[in-house]
Amino acid sequence: MVKEQDKDTAKRRENQGKAECPVPASKIGHTTAYRYCSERLSPFGGLLGLVKFMELIRFQEIFEGLYNPPSRTPEMGHHKMVYGFIMLLFIGFNRVWYFLYIQTDSMLCSIFQVVKLPFVTTYWRYVDSLGINQGKSLLMVMSALRERVWHVCEIGYETIHIDDSVE
Repeated sequence: MVKEQDKDTAKRRENQGKAECPVPASKIGHTTAYRYCSERLSPFGGLLGLVKFMELIRFQEIFEGLYNPPSRTPEMGHHKMVYGFIMLLFIGFNRVWYFLYIQTDSMLCSIFQVVKLPFVTTYWRYVDSLGINQGKSLLMVMSALRERVWHVCEIGYETIHIDDSVE
């Protein structure tokens, strides 16, 4: 059943913004300045730079030396599973389910040397298999990575002052 609405009771929509735009939108034309960029840029904001950085600090060597793997062994290996999580966070995705969106990305597949990344459920099962031992070993990996980065960047602290007067 359709009811007719009175014309008098209908709400009128009003424009809440200014009618005029104070600054015209900039347009690209024949007078727009341009120049060439010699760098190779990735669509994920420097993902290849992250890969090179991980190679520089020898992430795989540190990871395999300090990580205590869970009993469940994934087909890709423990290193590539954790490396996949790091890539996901670096891209800007903060949920495991977002692997669905990048599963067939050519850049990521070439980094992991696969045709297609594993299904999201594979990553979930891996996360589910992690326990307190893996948490402790990941903390050791992070500590070793910090030391390696400080060494590569030639950062050394002689002394560290702790101010305990803050309430």
